[in-house]
Amino acid sequence: MGNEMDREKQMRAILKEHYNIHAKRIVQLKGGWSAFAYLIIDSDRKYFLKVYDKKRTSSTKWINAIGQYMPIVEWLRGHTALKKHVVKPMLTNSEMYTCEDEEAVYVLSEFIDGYTIGSSSLKLGQVNEIAKILGTLHRSTEDLPAHLMKQLPRENFDIGFCRSLYKFIKNDLVSKHDAVLRIVKPFAGYLLDNIKRMKYLAETLKKKPKHYVLCHGDLHYWNMIQSKHIKLIDWECANLAPPEQDLILHIAGQNAELFLSVYRKYITSYELDLDALEFYFLKRRLENVWEWIQDLRSKEAIKSQEETLKLLRINLIECTKVTGFRAYLETSV
Repeated sequence: MGNEMDREKQMRAILKEHYNIHAKRIVQLKGGWSAFAYLIIDSDRKYFLKVYDKKRTSSTKWINAIGQYMPIVEWLRGHTALKKHVVKPMLTNSEMYTCEDEEAVYVLSEFIDGYTIGSSSLKLGQVNEIAKILGTLHRSTEDLPAHLMKQLPRENFDIGFCRSLYKFIKNDLVSKHDAVLRIVKPFAGYLLDNIKRMKYLAETLKKKPKHYVLCHGDLHYWNMIQSKHIKLIDWECANLAPPEQDLILHIAGQNAELFLSVYRKYITSYELDLDALEFYFLKRRLENVWEWIQDLRSKEAIKSQEETLKLLRINLIECTKVTGFRAYLETSV
């Protein structure tokens, strides 16, 4: 997208033309995996701008998702008790969710003053609030308009990324040598065992009766901002899926009992599926490993190589600790 000066000039022009915003300051923030992020400051307001670079091959799926999840976000704000927990999108002058130029697609929202929960230890009050948010979100499915439900992706337990990771382990680890391979190689056996288990769980779940709810789809603590209230951000993965997709991180945490006691006040008639919980527990770890391997091999990565290598190491270590998770579920859920 050119150098920083050119990029800032482009953003100022976009903001002026499509939002009537005359930016006094533009500050680049630490972005996620899908887009560049900026704080926009005009005379009396702050905004958050996501910029999807069209030249990045991975941007296509995120750009295509905008039209699916943005109407959901607006509906949640207007028709459920989640208004204070969902960030407000800012529409363009022509009432569109996005605008674009030759190089990028732009999405603007209100800026939330607060901090990303991230790796911080949760306080009991936060556990309670997150459980209420998820209970409200999942229960809202019964009121979701048919046209919004129809446009959402549905979980089909596809694990195509596992096939790609398997080929990488079987082929590249033997024939090539670089920093990524040196990190991954000691964990190859664990990864192959986890892939085998994932395949079994995916096939098992495909044959089971399914209970689908509206899920955020990527509900880790880096997608939660602590302000006056906890806000859920980055809805690109919103879909219809078993509730376990959103619940797994919180059930695997230290305060699972408290979390479930609050959540079950909202969802009273559903019994959690241990196969689904184990599936999403494994999927999160293996999917992260594969995405970070791809990022490290790509020239399009948003985050630095050092940061990505660090995250890859952490997740590879996590992949060695999954064997006891099923036993934990059987005694805790």
